[in-house]
Amino acid sequence: MAAAETNLHRARACAGVVLYKPDPVLLRRQAEALRGQRLFAFANGPVDAEALAALAPADLRLIESAENIGLGRGLNAVTEAALAEGFSHIMLLDQDSEPPPDMLDRLAARSLELEQRDKIAILAPLLVPPAEGFYKPIRYERRGPARRDDLTPLDFAPTSGSLINLEAYAAVGPFREDFFIAGIDVEWGFRAWGRGWGTYLAPELVMPHRWGEAVSAEELGKPQILRHSSLRNYYYARNVIATARLSHVPFRWRVKSCAALAAQIAILATKGRKHSWHPIQAGLLDGLRGKLGPAPDTMK
Repeated sequence: MAAAETNLHRARACAGVVLYKPDPVLLRRQAEALRGQRLFAFANGPVDAEALAALAPADLRLIESAENIGLGRGLNAVTEAALAEGFSHIMLLDQDSEPPPDMLDRLAARSLELEQRDKIAILAPLLVPPAEGFYKPIRYERRGPARRDDLTPLDFAPTSGSLINLEAYAAVGPFREDFFIAGIDVEWGFRAWGRGWGTYLAPELVMPHRWGEAVSAEELGKPQILRHSSLRNYYYARNVIATARLSHVPFRWRVKSCAALAAQIAILATKGRKHSWHPIQAGLLDGLRGKLGPAPDTMK
């Protein structure tokens, strides 16, 4: 216990979130869990007064953008703000994340302990579906078996709940802003490993997470690709190809992700609405051309 308290004194940990049309109810739950703790929030376009008021329990530092300039830029904005204020770690959250009240402190203490012997880029909690709604569990890309200390090395970790070591962020570099939204955590995780910084799952630290969209019981077996918007399918296809073209991404992931994408295209072509595979086709072409950034207006 004394060691954990010492670690907490050495760590200056905060939280960060990117906002885009957030649900005020879920945002208030998040802020309550972070009551009194520093929260950097990036408003990616206009955010209404009710949503901003929901953040009142946290020690809020708001960064605003008049328009949506992408998740990657938002993640960099909150992380760079944390660096500028002298924080050592930042726990990144989705706007619908609901961390337990002690999650930030526990992640920071555990990370500081591990950093005595390992180069930790990210320490991630175990994400589980919330009790309400029908959400699928996260599929982790494990990089090897669990270690003796129960940590599991991961290729990358989902943004939600990930505690970023800001020393690693400075060494690895910023998140890819040109990816705009999809696959940002994937690319950064592989880049971190390539530069000697690891990502690890701490299974004893559990956090509910809404992965994808909630569905009715009747739609439970319906593939997500058939429920996603055209815009989301465009970014998915484009950024899978863009990531697979990078030299620091392992060949095994390129094969697996491209095979999964081909299977999704087949589902859309056979079961989707007429022309529903066109956004993915456009994404494939843009990914091969290296044409990144915001999606074309035709996709919006």
